[in-house]
Amino acid sequence: MPCRETDCTNPDTFDACLEQQLHLCQQLEALADSLPSKLDTHAAMMLTDQLRTVLWRCHRTEEAIIFPALRMADPRTMTILERLRQEHLEDEDHASDVCDAVTAFVDDTNRKNAAELGYMLRCLFVSLRRHLAFDHDYILPLYFRTRET
Repeated sequence: MPCRETDCTNPDTFDACLEQQLHLCQQLEALADSLPSKLDTHAAMMLTDQLRTVLWRCHRTEEAIIFPALRMADPRTMTILERLRQEHLEDEDHASDVCDAVTAFVDDTNRKNAAELGYMLRCLFVSLRRHLAFDHDYILPLYFRTRET
């Protein structure tokens, strides 16, 4: 189920956004594992297109729909939500760097920097998975509770 700003007031759709991001993490890990010799350049470039779009859309949805609902339900969440918003920005910056590095690697016939790219990919998907686990285990249940009241 795609996560669009117009329909993300539904908790199930926010959960779908989390699932999309987890799927991206699986793809990032598979890409890292394929380096250097088993790289599917077409799949790598498709992943770079999806990565920026999905992260941006899901982060904006969380910040525009989920965060305000949590803040209204309990103003004490503001510090946590601000930290998560900052993590969104860091993740998006890191994703942009990864996309640039993947593109450069695909374009380079020598492909000398496989270890560096693999490290960048792993740093991104580990960080994203940690953030998504927090969203799934804490933010989503809190959001469900705000919708019940």
